Amino acid sequence: MTDIAATAAPPNGKATTIAGWTLTGLFAAFMVFDVGIKLVGHPEVAKSAAQLGLPPGSGFGIGLMEGAILALYLFPRTAMLGAVLVAALMGGTCAVHLLNENPLFSHMLFGPYLALFAWGGLWLRDAKLRALFPIRR
Repeated sequence: MTDIAATAAPPNGKATTIAGWTLTGLFAAFMVFDVGIKLVGHPEVAKSAAQLGLPPGSGFGIGLMEGAILALYLFPRTAMLGAVLVAALMGGTCAVHLLNENPLFSHMLFGPYLALFAWGGLWLRDAKLRALFPIRR
């Protein structure tokens, strides 16, 4: 039986690293925008929250939570925890859209798409994570 931690992690190639940082950058850029509009109280946030049945004023708290999760994700020592929390958060967004009977591909799965960007970026950047979750041929 081999110990996963003891197995040598394959090195990152230049293309893999660039692809990983590109996915991470796209995810982070969207999240910074999303956190920003929630924290400044943009009127569209309140309108969307009302349409989804969320309490008035909940956008600010959600923005704080998203910002904290994004910070955990972007800080290398806590990136894995951040990615787990991103997946949980995006699963919650999917559930809210499901309860509101919103369209599948454009609304319900948008959060999981973002989670895939976050995890994909981390997987491409982190050789140890690729060793733990290898793609087999």
